[in-house]
Amino acid sequence: MKRFCALILCVCLLAGCAGQTPHAQQTVYAMDTVMDLQVWGADCKKATRQLQDMICALEADWSATSASSVLSQLNSGVSSTLTNQQQALLDRVIDMQKRTGGLYDPQLYALCSAWGFYGQQFRVPTQEEITQAQSVQQWDLGGALKGYCGDRAVALLDTCNVDYAILNLGGNVQTYGSKPDGTPWQIGIQNPEGGDPIGILSVTGTTAVVTSGDYQRSFEANGVTYHHLLDPRTGSPARSGLRSVTVIGKDGLAADCLSTALFVMGLEEASAFWRENRDFEAVFLTDEGKLYATEGADLTNCIFEVIA
Repeated sequence: MKRFCALILCVCLLAGCAGQTPHAQQTVYAMDTVMDLQVWGADCKKATRQLQDMICALEADWSATSASSVLSQLNSGVSSTLTNQQQALLDRVIDMQKRTGGLYDPQLYALCSAWGFYGQQFRVPTQEEITQAQSVQQWDLGGALKGYCGDRAVALLDTCNVDYAILNLGGNVQTYGSKPDGTPWQIGIQNPEGGDPIGILSVTGTTAVVTSGDYQRSFEANGVTYHHLLDPRTGSPARSGLRSVTVIGKDGLAADCLSTALFVMGLEEASAFWRENRDFEAVFLTDEGKLYATEGADLTNCIFEVIA
């Protein structure tokens, strides 16, 4: 399904900051979304080509719908020799599963299939089907892959003669370096109802900003809306009192996994999790339309309550 609207809106106030620095921009359709890559620096064109190749290679390896992908081979029981980098990715997501008490689960392929979230074959499964799917452990890295892509992009840009970059990876924004005028990047958090962003985040340096929301992929059946953020405990869409969670951090993969887990937790449990960890910041939008932000999140253009 092509989603041409960005799940996080980049409000990149670049006027007057690019100067004569060479700039390249590339649009890529991958991982079921449209990605926008903007890079500044002497190697900007080379870097955007390499970024596109890297993104496409990751999709080829970890697509849940391609029969030839490494992920599909693992799920079908076909013996596959993983590269060190591929094994390291699986190890990372398992670590995040443990860190979140299983609320981020990288092995929900069967459950997502039962709900028809692949190929938009939406349906409401029976409780028997849900229970059966919960007993099947098959990989689905959809909740981590774009964050990991951001991390890989940073490593790639480090090898190029690049000054700064901003990558909209379809719901994930990855910044690289600071704007040359010293001002922060400005990133808007999408309003689930459309229109202007519900708030503006200011971030500096190399940072990942990731949003998970109930509006990103959903369907309606018998007057009930079902979204794709499944609670591994119930096997059904999470009913946590939240519309969206945005995580800000230096580790893109962790931010991606955490945005899903915190959404499933709900505001109270997610706030306690943040207090115990403090290696990321977060913004929460509740069902009632109220905004909450951890005290380190630089959020403006809105009214919100600080989680201290």
